[in-house]
Amino acid sequence: MVESGLECAEAVRSVRERRSPWALNNGLFVDYLSVGLDSARLLASLG
Repeated sequence: MVESGLECAEAVRSVRERRSPWALNNGLFVDYLSVGLDSARLLASLG
């Protein structure tokens, strides 16, 4: 979803609306998705 252009918060909200309000309920994981993806992409490109 993010790769198709949605902001992370929009993607998380969409998943919760479609699946369950309890989907993606791990706050640390959601934080990683919102701030960690850019860092993960950067690190992956270095390898």
